Amino acid sequence: MLQHAKHPKQPFALFQRPGGTIWSVRLSAGGKQVRKSLETDNYDEAHHLAYQIWSEANYRVKNGFTAVVRPFGQVAEEFIKLVIAESERDDRSEYHPRDWPPVIRRYLIGFFGDKPIDTIREPDIERYVEWRRTYWTTGPGKEIQYIRYERGGKILRRSAKHEVPSISRQRGELTIVRALFKQALKWGYCGKLEIADIKVRKRVDNSRPSFTPEEFETLIGASLQRIYPDHSGQGKPIRGKDGRVWRQFRQNMHIIADRLKLHAHIEIASGTGMRPTELKNLNWGHIVGFRSTRQGKLQDQDVRFQVQGKGKHGAVVPHLSVIPWLHALWDAFEREVGREPNDDDPVFSDHRGQHIQSFKKGFSELLKLCNLKTDFRGVARTTYSLRHYYISEMIARGVDVYDIARNTRTSIAMIDKHYGQVSTERRKDQLRPDHKEW
Repeated sequence: MLQHAKHPKQPFALFQRPGGTIWSVRLSAGGKQVRKSLETDNYDEAHHLAYQIWSEANYRVKNGFTAVVRPFGQVAEEFIKLVIAESERDDRSEYHPRDWPPVIRRYLIGFFGDKPIDTIREPDIERYVEWRRTYWTTGPGKEIQYIRYERGGKILRRSAKHEVPSISRQRGELTIVRALFKQALKWGYCGKLEIADIKVRKRVDNSRPSFTPEEFETLIGASLQRIYPDHSGQGKPIRGKDGRVWRQFRQNMHIIADRLKLHAHIEIASGTGMRPTELKNLNWGHIVGFRSTRQGKLQDQDVRFQVQGKGKHGAVVPHLSVIPWLHALWDAFEREVGREPNDDDPVFSDHRGQHIQSFKKGFSELLKLCNLKTDFRGVARTTYSLRHYYISEMIARGVDVYDIARNTRTSIAMIDKHYGQVSTERRKDQLRPDHKEW
């Protein structure tokens, strides 16, 4: 039995648990029951503290707040625990427990701290968005040189980029903000916020940095030239006793192997429209039909890709031109590792058979060599531009946009928003049905 101490006119009840001496208070405010330990065994002190809690709770309710103060930092940590638990039972993406907590702790808790969550309003979110944009340039992150993170049980670090986050990253992080406040609303910690109406500034031109067919041909040609260089007129001259002269060349086979894998990455990315993350996650077991048909005639080989990444998965029908480069990667794996790839081995692997994490550096060097670092607007190209090239080419060739959307795991609306200009620029003949008569 709990020991109670309540005066008939008293708006709260003081009680002690069986065998305990610490007083707690129970009261009603805003239609909800509030219980809280007073951390004292002195009745008079407990009575005084209870009046303070009751007064504050009623003041908060009358002014549109919740009866109990919930610091933002505390709610944010509770939300992180929920995200991890939901991911473990497959109720949300497996990437959320990895990607969301660092954003929440560095930026959201860094900005809102222990501010009561129910006092946060739309203007506060607007201020946060601007603060986040300048975090690494003029804000708290400008002096940070390295970012520490945990991966596979190891503490690693990477150099901090002192730049404004991309538009897509800002939008992605706002998704986390909305999810956190939506859950806090469900828990009864705060009221509803119209965060969905907050817009990140957009560029006037929404088209993605891609390649024209001529630029892509230049890129492919330069890439092949680096793998199979023309040595005419180069190399150390060697003169034989019989008077014959030839030239000796030294090839760094490690560099050639890296360039071969980069070229295969370009061919497969531009022939499937796969995202860089999807390509990184690709194992040989995900390429349906290749193992069973690779010894047959090339024209009889037909494969499908089972892809996963960015919280999405699906089947991809590739261009047939990617199949020879699958053979090249298979052969490279056998040469370097000394055995045939297993289903769980990565398609893009280093000399030890481990996943190649990124082709960013090699691709950037190749773009620089071809003078293709940016498109005509000055927008930087990345390996993602190969996906944009695939989608642009499919549109230009008249492939149904619904089929393109399904094969690239995106929406028709996104294709129309970012690639719609292709329909007018590349399909001029269809838009001029009378051009022959003219």
